[in-house]
Amino acid sequence: MEDNNLVQKTLNEIEAHITEAISPGELAGQSGYSTIHFSRVFAGVTGITLMAYITRRKLQYALYDVSCGEKIIDVAVKYGFETHAGFTKAFKKCFGYPPSIYRVHAICSRPTRMGLEELRSIVSGGIILYPEIVEMKPINAAGYTSRHKMLNVKYTHDIPLYWDTINMEFADPLTRLHDLFKDSKHSEITLCFDIKPAASEFTYFLGVGVDSAADLNRAEPDMYRMKIPGGLYAKFTTPLTEEAKHIQAVRDTWKNIFDKWLPASEYHYDEQRYDYEYYDLRDHAWENNGMEQMDIFIPIRKR
Repeated sequence: MEDNNLVQKTLNEIEAHITEAISPGELAGQSGYSTIHFSRVFAGVTGITLMAYITRRKLQYALYDVSCGEKIIDVAVKYGFETHAGFTKAFKKCFGYPPSIYRVHAICSRPTRMGLEELRSIVSGGIILYPEIVEMKPINAAGYTSRHKMLNVKYTHDIPLYWDTINMEFADPLTRLHDLFKDSKHSEITLCFDIKPAASEFTYFLGVGVDSAADLNRAEPDMYRMKIPGGLYAKFTTPLTEEAKHIQAVRDTWKNIFDKWLPASEYHYDEQRYDYEYYDLRDHAWENNGMEQMDIFIPIRKR
């Protein structure tokens, strides 16, 4: 119990000085232990080394600042990383994806004080989502694109859930797409690409999957055709919820992917491919007794 109290005190001390240069030696000195012994105690109680935790915690706070729109170089300096490249490298090593990806996916929420039991749970994987790891074939899709500012839509997952925030009427386009590609399996796909963090811009795609040979040549001139690359993906399925709770379920799933699963997983986010949302008949509440569900596909590769 004494060690637990000591480690919790150390966690609190790190929080209080998160933007400063935090020395393991100074933390050890406050306990009366040598640096080596103190580091062993910390690792034994938490399951993570002291320096790894300090770096991880600084990066978690940096995540918040990046997601709120601060420049990456400013955030890097704020938390003691000498260069943009050094910060990005540490970020990718810790979380499995670059800060630019988080900028367009994450919910902006400031980290709360870390408790010892919560830290143990994170380290052990106790609150991590477990997706299905799948090898996907390429997907043909057709639909419509539009260019937007991130300032108008802060997070990627806001787009399909709040289409009216970008002045997009989605019902008529989707009806037109489904009527045209009538021989293909009913599905809707949304994703963002050509993301320009410096300009705060991205292109949004709203479309349907086209898996019928007969449908492949039916795309009309004003439609955008694309092939979503195949490969290894982590497939996250949102909880089956009532229609009124579906939006929050999708938001929570996105947040858990980037805040909890990817950092602790054995995979990196593969920046050469797209993440995307996939909606099928499970997302039609009127056909499923008022319940809804959908999938999020994250492109991954082994670390």
